[in-house]
Amino acid sequence: MMRWPVSAMAPLLAIAFVVPACSQASRGSLSPIGGPGVALTSTEGLPGDTARLSGGGVTADVTGRWSEQNETIEIRYRAGPAVVKVAMQPNAAGDARVATSAWDRTRPFPGNAIGRPLLHATPLAIAAGGEARVQIEFARGGDAPLTIGDTVTLAVPMPDGVYPVRFRAGRE
Repeated sequence: MMRWPVSAMAPLLAIAFVVPACSQASRGSLSPIGGPGVALTSTEGLPGDTARLSGGGVTADVTGRWSEQNETIEIRYRAGPAVVKVAMQPNAAGDARVATSAWDRTRPFPGNAIGRPLLHATPLAIAAGGEARVQIEFARGGDAPLTIGDTVTLAVPMPDGVYPVRFRAGRE
């Protein structure tokens, strides 16, 4: 059995720890990029980690994540003094990626931990002064996976239409 001296193993150990750290991440956060109708705020503990949209009688806080397969956004809608309805249809808004699934995460749905499916369903109704939480996924199809630093535009449903919101892919 051949024994390696400790001095010869140190560079090998260093490489074993450095190479994974240099490899490209395959998932992470989506940081919103401000633009027309998009205000940046903090709801997750980091400055500017949330896109805030207002329109059609609601305010929506949007956060996101990305992976090799898709992008996912979480939307927290807060209604004003009147009942509002948000249609969850796979509609395009400019170059925004179109939703492939949408789920009502406001309250538990019997037999489904994700929530009530919303895409192509009746519009999501939010009571006056009420809140709703929605998760939307955007499958990439034939597009190349995101890498850190890439930008993507995603379609966010609002009562008065679909708003395109740009995000930058970041680390976990």
